[in-house]
Amino acid sequence: MSSCKECYQKNTGHRWCKACYAEHFQQNFENWTSGNNDIDKFIQNAQLKAINSEKVLEWIPYDRFYNIEFIAKGGYGRVYRAIWIDGFITYWDNITKNWKRMYQNKEVALKSLNNSKNVTFEFLNEV
Repeated sequence: MSSCKECYQKNTGHRWCKACYAEHFQQNFENWTSGNNDIDKFIQNAQLKAINSEKVLEWIPYDRFYNIEFIAKGGYGRVYRAIWIDGFITYWDNITKNWKRMYQNKEVALKSLNNSKNVTFEFLNEV
């Protein structure tokens, strides 16, 4: 494993320093919201615990998707197919001070939740 380019400690994974990445995520907590405090806290806690880029959850605003198509209706909501403009977070670029991403314009599945404003933290833990 290599060393973090910010704190020079041992990375927890490829280009991934848990402590530094948690700090970068925390800086953005005020910049986004799902509109549901429990969902926001669930995502924030997942970000703070992430040990690599495959374990990151992030809130993605609706306008970051296009070609959204309905696929099916399920028990808790609906499923859609869409193209995600930005792609997945892979690592923090210390030079540009931004997240580096892969797979821009990637097809993804989206799940809408019925009454998502009423989703509780207990429900999210079950998911």
